[in-house]
Amino acid sequence: MGDVKHEGPLLRLEGITKAYPGVLANDSVSFELRVGEVHALLGENGAGKSTLMGILYGLQRADAGRVLFGDEEVAIAEPRDAMALGVAYVQQHFSLIPTLSVAENLVLALRFGGRRISLRDGAATVRELSARYGLGVEPNVAVERLSVGEQQRAELLKALAREPRVLILDEPSSLLSPDEVQRLGTVIRRLAAEGMGVILIAHKLDEVLAVVDRITVLRRGRNVRTLVRAEATRELLGELMIGDLAARVDHQRAPRAGAGDDVLEALDVSVGGDRGQTAVDGVSLAVRCGEILGVAGLQGSGQVELVEALAGVRPLTGGAIRMDGRDIGALGVRARRRLGIGHIPADRRRGGLVGDLTIAENLTLPVAGERPFSRFGVIRRAAVNDHAVELIERFGVRTPGPAVAVAALSGGNQQKVVIARELWRQPSVVLACYPTWGLDFAAAAAVHEELQRQRDAGAAVLLASMDLDELLGIADRIVVMQGGRVAGEVDADAAGAEEIGLLMGGAAR
Repeated sequence: MGDVKHEGPLLRLEGITKAYPGVLANDSVSFELRVGEVHALLGENGAGKSTLMGILYGLQRADAGRVLFGDEEVAIAEPRDAMALGVAYVQQHFSLIPTLSVAENLVLALRFGGRRISLRDGAATVRELSARYGLGVEPNVAVERLSVGEQQRAELLKALAREPRVLILDEPSSLLSPDEVQRLGTVIRRLAAEGMGVILIAHKLDEVLAVVDRITVLRRGRNVRTLVRAEATRELLGELMIGDLAARVDHQRAPRAGAGDDVLEALDVSVGGDRGQTAVDGVSLAVRCGEILGVAGLQGSGQVELVEALAGVRPLTGGAIRMDGRDIGALGVRARRRLGIGHIPADRRRGGLVGDLTIAENLTLPVAGERPFSRFGVIRRAAVNDHAVELIERFGVRTPGPAVAVAALSGGNQQKVVIARELWRQPSVVLACYPTWGLDFAAAAAVHEELQRQRDAGAAVLLASMDLDELLGIADRIVVMQGGRVAGEVDADAAGAEEIGLLMGGAAR
């Protein structure tokens, strides 16, 4: 892919085995990374990718197997050991401190790795690396003021400041706009051309195929195959990942009978943001029964805040919300749930789950005090367990059982728990914000099918997403938000990605 010749291995993982209670996460897995190559690690949610990389980075200890740099076996007991060997890891959930500047975050990260650096030198390092790789990050801006795309680039800068030989990127494009994804791909190719070995964990197959040299596929903790880019197709990778040809990969909007009356309306709604700014400014829209209304926008466009306001999580600063003609703006989350509103939040960890509780407990949180899960104020454990077993099967949650703590699941399986909890009861309104974030392509297709099923049963579905392919694939209408306002509305059958992308970027329609 780059100008550096791919020489024999920079690192090798041989026979890595790691077991958790009831789960064999890695089953004698071997993996090789060469100098100057981009090597993708693919697999379904729960296939063992993050566990394998966690072992390489010292976040977990393998039960068996060994790690070699060149021909030398090394011991990696903690992240500092990995850093000393030249391994950097940009994880899916950022580790930046929001109230500190980019430069301050970089200085802290380097000091953790044993390298002392002044704040002035840290700012200079941010500027130098940002200019070198075209990342466009200002050193003295607080992280909390950055968009998600800018935060992702700040995380990458923090990793590059350690001058790594190996860079692990876990789902780096999951919340990026199309332009930002393309920009990231250019940076990845540049790093490989300079001799770095890059390990890319990703689910979007087209993005993987655009940048990689080789691909290793894991399934249920085992190696399935390693192949070079020239051998790989989306169809073949789909087979290797899930075991059969998956027509589900292609987003195809199923035919529908047609939308009905307005169910949920936002009337000149304004909502405040987390930092006191106006995040949603005078937005009006309506979601009809029997349709999927897509809400497109870049990160920071107001999508998240609008969905939270509709769900009752975030208060209005102006305007009104009506459901079936009734003003519900003053109602809380629980009251709106009783009216039939289901909410899949943008951040599953912060707003969707309680990590220390079990899967079964998380699946019944909103209805724990209702029959059949409770009687005379006492939780009926058998009913809770039976309910969880049913939803785990229906929504394909990869787990040894309902008694597992939800924090022990992979990110994708955590998302499935949230989706299962919100959709099992057939709500009349579904508010879904980034519902396929962190899901592999097959699981994402299953979510799309479920949203379409809810729509076809008569639900009014609002889908907020930055993924234009997703919106064009299953939405019936698409409203585009930009800068907290509605920039335009298009028919999904007639619109193209370019038209929507221009509206997302602020072009007049």
